[in-house]
Amino acid sequence: MASTITFDQLLSGAKDFAHLALNAHAEGHTDVFLLEAGVGVERLAKAALVRVHPTLLSEVKGSDDMLLHFAGATTAPPRRFHTIGASTALARLRKMGALPKSEDLDGLIELRNGVAHLGASSAEDYLGTFVDTICRLLDHIGQDRTAFWGAWSDAVQVTLDTKFDLAQKAVHLRMNQARFRFDARFGAMPEGTVESIAKTIGETGLIIIDANRTNTRFRTLSRCPACEVDAAALFLKAVPETTLLYEMELTADGLLCGLCGFHLSDEEEVKIAGLPPTMRCKVEDLTETIEDGPLAAGDLFTHLNSGGLKWFADSF
Repeated sequence: MASTITFDQLLSGAKDFAHLALNAHAEGHTDVFLLEAGVGVERLAKAALVRVHPTLLSEVKGSDDMLLHFAGATTAPPRRFHTIGASTALARLRKMGALPKSEDLDGLIELRNGVAHLGASSAEDYLGTFVDTICRLLDHIGQDRTAFWGAWSDAVQVTLDTKFDLAQKAVHLRMNQARFRFDARFGAMPEGTVESIAKTIGETGLIIIDANRTNTRFRTLSRCPACEVDAAALFLKAVPETTLLYEMELTADGLLCGLCGFHLSDEEEVKIAGLPPTMRCKVEDLTETIEDGPLAAGDLFTHLNSGGLKWFADSF
């Protein structure tokens, strides 16, 4: 009798859990990511073992019901299915040369086993391990990576690409995750919906959002590098050495898209995302000031050009 636990069933389950893991990672749900990632690795590891022979899912000790069933020696499956755990499956694959020894992978499985009770906050540390393990197993069993990862293929490639440093990987991964969120949220909506929402949330012009003794910060509308819609708030700052007489040379140091959630946190990430690092604006371009008390355009011009960004406390 053929086993009811098949290679195709395990492969399909591994794919579903792997996608759920990356979805959770994109949304910042660490515990869910660790749970789903661990299950995805376990399912694919068991699929690799079944590909060799179903008996490899049996425990050596205890009841021999599962061993007999997987070997096709019994006519009915056991009342309760109990196969080897993830750690044992990985150990057998390592003995077969399909996977290398990895403390990070072992750590992922341990977190999967304990996260429901203890919680964890180390998803970033295990994303690369998770993706690399899945891809190694796919190669071992002769499955196409792109077919398995689907819409997540680009994000997976970025995670594995050794030519990127950590900062570049972080930005490009967030960009791919933002595109996935954008498609999930707006893909099925009527034509024109995105443009309508973008007009509603986008604030045109140059807006001052903060001013203190060291710098002045602004916000302006920008095209998002991820979803490519004009719905992102680009954050800029002016410091004394970059202030010109009739123009302000502003430095871009952050971004947040209201549609896909893509964000950049500093000047380095702005450059990695391909946005211009500086922008020249005239004081007359100001359309709005901070809510705590308006700083008039003329006062701001004086404030920016009065030597060291003098703090206009009386203006607030």
